[in-house]
Amino acid sequence: MRIGVATALALLLLPVAEGSAFATATADTPTPTVAGTQLSARPGERLTFAVAASLPGKNGNWVSSEIFIQHGTLRMNDPVITAVATVACDTPPGVYPVEQTGPGGPLNGAKGDVWVSVKVADIGEAERKACPGKVAALPPEQPDERWPAGDSWPQSPWDVRTFEPGDKVTPTASDAELGFGRTLASPGFTDQPVMSGAKAVLTATAVIRCDAGPGLYEVRWVGRDEVWARYRVARSDDAARRACHDEAARPAAGRVTPWLLGAAALAAAGVVACVLVRRRRRTSQ
Repeated sequence: MRIGVATALALLLLPVAEGSAFATATADTPTPTVAGTQLSARPGERLTFAVAASLPGKNGNWVSSEIFIQHGTLRMNDPVITAVATVACDTPPGVYPVEQTGPGGPLNGAKGDVWVSVKVADIGEAERKACPGKVAALPPEQPDERWPAGDSWPQSPWDVRTFEPGDKVTPTASDAELGFGRTLASPGFTDQPVMSGAKAVLTATAVIRCDAGPGLYEVRWVGRDEVWARYRVARSDDAARRACHDEAARPAAGRVTPWLLGAAALAAAGVVACVLVRRRRRTSQ
């Protein structure tokens, strides 16, 4: 029986049972691995770990081992949560535990939960000498997270969505996040939107500047230093940017804004007052 590409991908991406993970040295063909399984790797090899996105509280957790050059961080990569870590070139052969801990690592020096173990192979001198060059050629870890498109933004500081110049976006937060203020600031916004709302959910409307260049932008609460959200502005051509500026300048040509209504009301009131004064003068004469 033959199956289509879409069906094959759907089968590959089916959620795995709780407590299971993927771990593989090649991200293209991840191999499902149950927690507690012993994996195999060579010095300089990069491992990719993943858990089902349906498991709560996993995003941001650390994946740590004494053999890793740096711990991996589990990040949403819908429909799974993934982390990558590279085995250090000077790792002696042996079996080493891999722990999963909360963000920031174990508290007060405590040990994390052993997730899986890795059996590191013994390699020859030539391979060990070539190992640093192999590691240097690896692509950098991508910190951007990919959340489901239907989820509100941001789900985390690395929930990086892509917007176009002129787009209206809706930052969403819980009232527990507010702290020192409700105003957001970003160099890519046209102004500083103010969060408002009820029932512990607050939103604002932000507009991406027409002249915002392509790249990564940060969003902070006014009065705080830490980054609250990030987004990317897509590259756009000259025609799209002109259209963006035209749309921003449209209030005088068809789109009525509150300040225009106010000005019209004031002008109308002035005309009425003038007519009344003239009538009174004629009557008195």
